[in-house]
Amino acid sequence: MQMELFDTPSSKGLDTHDYDIFERFHNREVKAKHIFEIKEVTKVEAYDFVKEFHYLSEAKFFAKYSYGLFINVGDYPIMVGCASYSNPQGISSMKGWFGLPNSSQDVMELSRLCVLPELNGSNASSYLLGNSIKHLKNYNVKAVITLADASRHVGSIYQVCNFSYYGLTSKKTDFYCSDGRINPRGKTKNLRGVWLERTRKHRYCYILDKNFTPLLSKQPAPKKGTEIKPICCEGESKVYDNRFGEFFDCPKCFETKKEK
Repeated sequence: MQMELFDTPSSKGLDTHDYDIFERFHNREVKAKHIFEIKEVTKVEAYDFVKEFHYLSEAKFFAKYSYGLFINVGDYPIMVGCASYSNPQGISSMKGWFGLPNSSQDVMELSRLCVLPELNGSNASSYLLGNSIKHLKNYNVKAVITLADASRHVGSIYQVCNFSYYGLTSKKTDFYCSDGRINPRGKTKNLRGVWLERTRKHRYCYILDKNFTPLLSKQPAPKKGTEIKPICCEGESKVYDNRFGEFFDCPKCFETKKEK
């Protein structure tokens, strides 16, 4: 499928008229379907937009299918939002969710979703998410899964878009080396560092094929205000390695500071 190349806000910008439309949209004086359109975009366009406007910025992510939310500016469209989908990550994701091999193309994972800061607090994100999923039917995708960081939010946008909730991921820990890096594998006996609880994720799934059923059991969706704060330094900004008797800067708190 050949796709057009579009301009992003960073390359062309928006004028006063467009911000006026955003304000009217926020005030619900105009509907999303009347000012926005959704089109498939290239990986490069998706990466560039996410790099500038997503809170994870330059963190790497996979994108097999990406869709842009556009508003027309003069004679050309400007991308004001992006949703990217990829093959589920993790060696046991497909098996745990559906009993399928990782090579299956029946399921996609939402890897990134973001809009311009001026559209935060509106339903632009849910409009983009809900309608971009429909485009995945063109590629015979049967389901979309996604994870919500339980320390940040409960996944309200997924609830609005009629995703079903399948509980929290299992409790796990990671070994953080003294320099803040996570030790990916291997022995930790002689490494300076600490074991810390991994942030748990809320699991959501949107079914496109009614004959396609997850192995996991549906659960009542969590409510706002029930975010789960990870256990690390308890606000002290320092963690203690009791094997070597050393204090280190809390790596999880340091990660949070970098993201802000």
